[in-house]
Amino acid sequence: MKPKQSIPKHMRYTVESFNRQFPDNDACLDWIKAQRWPEGLVPCEKCGKDRKHHRVTGRPAYACDYCGSMISPMAGTIFEKSSTALRTWFYAMYLMSATRCGISAKQIQRETGVTYKTAWRMFKQIRTLMSEDISLEGEAVEMDETYVGGKRRIGHQGPGSGTGRKVTGPNAKVCVVGMVERTAPGRVVAL
Repeated sequence: MKPKQSIPKHMRYTVESFNRQFPDNDACLDWIKAQRWPEGLVPCEKCGKDRKHHRVTGRPAYACDYCGSMISPMAGTIFEKSSTALRTWFYAMYLMSATRCGISAKQIQRETGVTYKTAWRMFKQIRTLMSEDISLEGEAVEMDETYVGGKRRIGHQGPGSGTGRKVTGPNAKVCVVGMVERTAPGRVVAL
């Protein structure tokens, strides 16, 4: 019997989904451009206006449709001046976000086929970006959840310890959610 999936099908993002969305470096570059300039209009330094840009063949750059000056979506990002393929970077980010308990640089090396030095540098840069404080209009809030309840372990103190009785019914486990503001005064809410 197949175990029931806890994540709805339309919300799952698997390796197959990743491979479909990012089949090559060009797809990764197009995705970066779309994230940096969602309207499709890029400010051209030479023209001084927002213009459409087209892809330059054989280079990770786009050229202005009007004057031909080039821009690179990777400028100012962790991908700038990196000789590692964009798809490898994207796959490393996928691995780091998809694993439950985290992943090591050694595992990234094995999965992507790059050297350990490259894997460690990628790992460090991605982790640095993930830990940056990005405030989106308002207060920065940290949030976490846990489940409390279930079977008592033998040897723990308190009422009912050592019985090994399992709590059953709808209240077997209770979800506890906590939120805290990162700025002063740092209010805390637990539900």
